[in-house]
Amino acid sequence: MKHIDARIYSGKTNFEWKDLKLNHKGLLPVIVQDFVDNSVLLYTHMNEDAWNKTLSTGLFTYFSDIHNRSIVKGKKYGNYQYVRELFLNGEKDALLVKVYSVAPICGDGKKSCFFNDIEEI
Repeated sequence: MKHIDARIYSGKTNFEWKDLKLNHKGLLPVIVQDFVDNSVLLYTHMNEDAWNKTLSTGLFTYFSDIHNRSIVKGKKYGNYQYVRELFLNGEKDALLVKVYSVAPICGDGKKSCFFNDIEEI
């Protein structure tokens, strides 16, 4: 098990927004993973504002299509996602964000948004 401490992401990066390859909507696809157990929590997108806020605050921020703006994950209900590590893939067109979660992140109270089993058992 990984050691958990109070440190969050330092805000330092080797990449700038202009270095990234965005999708057809001008957004960066993002996979959010639990820092402790490596479970996949969420798939979403970032715009430039979300990228900058995530780097400057250490709180995971994403772009909401519904609200058409950046939103700090957890701000409404207190289930913040503290950024621990960030990784770009080789093509620089997708981001993996490892977070420390203080509570479940999905609106239905589930730890992960990936809970619909498509295989019939």
